[in-house]
Amino acid sequence: MAYFSEQEMNRRLGNLNRAMEVNRVDAVVVNSVHNTLYYSNFWMIPWGREQGLIIPKGGEPVVIAPRIEYDRPAKMSYFEDVRIYWDDASAVAGMVALVKEALYSRGITTGRIGIEEDNVSITLYRALQAALPDLVLVEMGYAMMAEQMVKSEEEITLIRHGAEVCDIGAQAFVDALTEGVTEVQVARASVTAMEEEICRRFPGYECDGTFCWAQSGPEHTKIAHALNTDRRMQKGDLLSLNVFPMILGYYHLLERSLVFGSISDDVRKYFEIQVEVHHAGITALKPGVRLGDIDDAVINPIYQKYGLLENRTFGTGHSFGIMGYWYGRDELGEIRPYNDFILQPNMVMSIEPMIALDGIGGFKHADMFLVTEDGSEPLTRFRNDVIVIE
Repeated sequence: MAYFSEQEMNRRLGNLNRAMEVNRVDAVVVNSVHNTLYYSNFWMIPWGREQGLIIPKGGEPVVIAPRIEYDRPAKMSYFEDVRIYWDDASAVAGMVALVKEALYSRGITTGRIGIEEDNVSITLYRALQAALPDLVLVEMGYAMMAEQMVKSEEEITLIRHGAEVCDIGAQAFVDALTEGVTEVQVARASVTAMEEEICRRFPGYECDGTFCWAQSGPEHTKIAHALNTDRRMQKGDLLSLNVFPMILGYYHLLERSLVFGSISDDVRKYFEIQVEVHHAGITALKPGVRLGDIDDAVINPIYQKYGLLENRTFGTGHSFGIMGYWYGRDELGEIRPYNDFILQPNMVMSIEPMIALDGIGGFKHADMFLVTEDGSEPLTRFRNDVIVIE
């Protein structure tokens, strides 16, 4: 059952065909989870198996999937030509045999074939080279990435739902706070609230992958991606609230530092600095801005003023789309000093700079924003000041 309209799926395919024309490519072999989903509406958890698409320039695409997925590829895919390999050979061998079959059946035996170099393993690359000796493999991953950075109206509608679910998950996190509750218990309450809301808004669709990290105390909050433990939360703890609802493969986030109970002077000092930095980053989100300049000209000078530049733990933010903690993530959308990509209207970005201090903890607010014609619109709307939960 497809969520996006036929017009939306044709728009995506049309953009890719134009990119193939520019790059003089006859077809693209897609093997990543996120791009398979983006172009075909089919996705799967790999579990050591290969899946993907063959998209000929101007021709009918082909879906490739393992037998273990049974009828999901045919039921989910926007494309009708679905080809299945079995477990009687390795996943790479099964995938490559069907890639060759699909290309040759479309009359593509020589020329240039696009691949996703950042997702193709050496093993798969060598197998493709051996099976397709008269075809030249060329990089197309970044061209696809660039086409997907600016979101369609249908995508933005879905992402607005995800941002609203973030706010619901954050409130459920706060509502679950009591002295002695564990990180696991708080995270579970938040995930339950988010998944129930996703099912209410998207009935009949697969609902999976939503997660929450509920970090607590000076050690656990220092690590942005620390997983949940059985640590019990106590009054006076610095907490890190992190909610990530997944909707049809699209990733959303809202993250907050907060204090449970009374706040110490040290924690307040660093918390106020972090709020200042976060809000400064928000004001920098405007079309025409080079992503690297947000760090260089806005974020880092503030941290440097307070002597905290060395306490940063990662870049300021990133773009959104189809991604999860084991697939996706657009390098072109990273807000980091090296990045020359220019912000454009209808890109969806996060602002989430973080600092970590030994013996005190980590501080990070993170929100999602839609870049507009003259600035940005906040999509997540949970309070983003110095938050103290009594």
